[in-house]
Amino acid sequence: MNCMYFLLLIFAATTAAQAQQPKGYIQNDNGEKCWYTQITTEADTYFHSDGITSNTSTLTFDDPTCMTDGGTGLGLDVNKMMINNIITRPYSHSDADFQTRVPEMFPTSMFQIKGQCIQSKKYPIIGVTVDYIINNGSITQVKHGSAAGGCSDRS
Repeated sequence: MNCMYFLLLIFAATTAAQAQQPKGYIQNDNGEKCWYTQITTEADTYFHSDGITSNTSTLTFDDPTCMTDGGTGLGLDVNKMMINNIITRPYSHSDADFQTRVPEMFPTSMFQIKGQCIQSKKYPIIGVTVDYIINNGSITQVKHGSAAGGCSDRS
């Protein structure tokens, strides 16, 4: 039974990138709506090594300066958390309780070669890979996909 449950969780996580919203907004640290468009690339190798492919979504903000630190010094971390809260939703059940704050994130997951990893508190085998593209102090794009298992401290 545990094996079947494991397979269902992995299936849900690997197909999640296909369920991402193509358009929407995420509030920044100043409460402003930062509108984005999102596309998914199937069988992508952006996050993983050894020929491992997965669906990778690329979220691009319409205004490249919207996700800038609003002057608090914590703005980019707050913006990352707000982004993480949105992008992790489709990767598991609603009770997954992902660790979306920047200090809670992990540096990697199995076979991951770039970005960071957002871990589910409830399901230890579910992680989400994420890489923030920052230009001129503002998050302009975010790439995300399923981790090959849970997140890890090893870098």
